[in-house]
Amino acid sequence: MSYLSSEIEVLQRAGEGEKLAFQQIYEQYAGELYRYIYLFVRSKEDTEDILQNVFTNIWLKNDTLPDIISLRSYLFRASRNQVLNYLRNTKVKMRVHHQLATGEGRDMDDLNEQLLFKQYYAIAKDAIDKLPTRRKEVFKLNLEQGLDMHQIASQLGISSSAVKQHLYAASDFIRSYLQKHGEITVTLFIFLTLFDQ
Repeated sequence: MSYLSSEIEVLQRAGEGEKLAFQQIYEQYAGELYRYIYLFVRSKEDTEDILQNVFTNIWLKNDTLPDIISLRSYLFRASRNQVLNYLRNTKVKMRVHHQLATGEGRDMDDLNEQLLFKQYYAIAKDAIDKLPTRRKEVFKLNLEQGLDMHQIASQLGISSSAVKQHLYAASDFIRSYLQKHGEITVTLFIFLTLFDQ
C-alpha cells in the first residue's frame, strides 16, 4: 500500500468484506501498532489482546473503511482509545493503588520510573490539599475508603448529583494540576488514569 490509490482500493475492498484486503491492512500496520501499544501497556499478553481488539472492532465496522481519509491516523487513534480503555480498567487501577500503598514497584521498569511515580503521587496529594473542604472530603471518601456516590451522599447528607459534581471537579483539578507540575511521561499518562471518573 505504498500509493494513495492502492490504499483507497484496499479500504474499498476491505469495506466490502474482502478478507485478503483486511489481511493486507493487518500485515502493513500490526507491527507498528504493537510497538506503540506496548509503550503504554508493558505487557506482551495485554498488548496482543489490545491489538486484537483494535482489528476486531475495525472488521466489525468494515462498512466505514471506505470513508477513512488516513488509514494510519485512524489505526493509531483506535489503538490509543483501546489503550485508554485498558488503563482505565479497574484491575490496572487496583494494581497502581497497591503499588502506591505498599511502595512496591515490581511492574515498573526501573528506579527512575518508580521515583517519577512517587513524585506524581506527591504532586497529586498537594493538589488534593488545595481542593475546597467539601470537595476534598468527597474525593477522599471515594479514593481512600472506596465509597461510591450513593454511600458518600448518605454519609455527608448531600445529593448523589452533588457528590458526582464534586468528584468530577476534583478529578479535573487534580489532572490539570498534575499536567502543569509534572513532566509528561508514560508514567504520568498511567497515573492520570487514576483520576478518571
